[in-house]
Amino acid sequence: MDDKGIEASDSAGAAGSGKSAVQQVASATLPLEVGSVALGDDGHIRRSDEDRPLFFRFSACGIGFEAHLDNHAAPLRVRANLGKLPFSAESPEARRLARTVIAATDRLRRGHILLTAEQDMVLEGELTPPSPRTPVSVIATAVSLILDFKPYLDLLGEAVAIRRSPPQSSDDAEPAPAKA
Repeated sequence: MDDKGIEASDSAGAAGSGKSAVQQVASATLPLEVGSVALGDDGHIRRSDEDRPLFFRFSACGIGFEAHLDNHAAPLRVRANLGKLPFSAESPEARRLARTVIAATDRLRRGHILLTAEQDMVLEGELTPPSPRTPVSVIATAVSLILDFKPYLDLLGEAVAIRRSPPQSSDDAEPAPAKA
């Protein structure tokens, strides 16, 4: 029996090989690289030599990111929509800070934050993961990119907070109740 409890003769007919998923993966060269195993049409895990793109999503710093590897030799590309640029009417200070932060990212060598025609702030970065491209090295590459952008994301967070918080005048402030 194989690792799925199927007789080797049954799996040989279905998968075209008498090897179980565990046997196939165990006979593969280690470490296993991203994309080197796939789910077969029969539902079994199998080794794959195809050079397929990899796409995944993750969240970091409260932001949703998309990551993409076009092929085995391509850099990892990370992208996130950070929201709209604050309007001047909402907060000139927030708009000015956001534009300053966006301009400052042009100095980053691994990416930048750009402003789209629709006034969306979009983070784009890329970095080539080290070989072998294991799941750990791909995730570590994504983390490295996010860490490059973290100070800029923190500053943009301040701009968005400025935009969202209504101005408070001293007349609006209520005294704190006295404790007994």
